Amino acid sequence: MTDYSNLSDADLVQMINADDHHAFTAIYYRYWKRLYVLAYDRLRSRQMAEDVVQDVLTGLWQRRGQTVIRSLPAYLATANRYAVFTQLSKMIPVTTVEALPEAVQAVADDTAQLHFLQQSMQEQLQQLPEKCRLVFDYSRNMGMSNKEIATELRISEKAVEKHITKALQRLRVQFRNYFHILSALF
Repeated sequence: MTDYSNLSDADLVQMINADDHHAFTAIYYRYWKRLYVLAYDRLRSRQMAEDVVQDVLTGLWQRRGQTVIRSLPAYLATANRYAVFTQLSKMIPVTTVEALPEAVQAVADDTAQLHFLQQSMQEQLQQLPEKCRLVFDYSRNMGMSNKEIATELRISEKAVEKHITKALQRLRVQFRNYFHILSALF
């Protein structure tokens, strides 16, 4: 009786190609855990990792004699990787062709609303007093701190805070009816 656990991978592959079930069982027990760990590391699901390993090893048996295997570990690792990718692709929701025009239209609508709001906001900011508008621009668009703005404009930090508060209050009043759009966009 042959001790399969002491045979090399190359010997086991030759024996599988000759339909030796015991050689397949030896490979199964030799590589199952390694393949499982690799699959689980990417999938983070015990059941999916087990399914992947089962598919890989079943595929090895089903394709016996049809594939030249130079390195069994490399062959199994590659097959495992592709099986994991296949499993992951099944998890990604697919947008149906029928739903695509609606999705494109929704994005176009959101883009148009966002453009309208940006344009309206710029118009509102242009109506602010010059120093208030400048402080708001430095703060929000240039990312300057209140201290930096105060130094740049030679005003107190308290004055900077008052200008920012004034600008934000004006925007809140003008855009109170658009918060539902903003919350849907962001």
